[in-house]
Amino acid sequence: MKVKLYEQLCVMNQGFDQVRRSLKELAKHSFLEPSEIRRFQQLTEEARAATNSYLLEVLGTEETDRAGRLFVRRKARERREEQRSR
Repeated sequence: MKVKLYEQLCVMNQGFDQVRRSLKELAKHSFLEPSEIRRFQQLTEEARAATNSYLLEVLGTEETDRAGRLFVRRKARERREEQRSR
């Protein structure tokens, strides 16, 4: 399940990169207002950063919680195994 989330995060960032590249190419056209293109570039970068920040914070919390649960299970298993070997 989490693999799909990480894959989508990657695809999303590739999409933001595509928007950035497209805006850069559009900026070469003299009939477009450079300040407007810059504004859209900045908005795109802000959206990318905010979205990544939110998603990675949530994923980081989930991963930390999972690591804690797995650690507790491993320690319990190791204690059981140690008690059996005595």
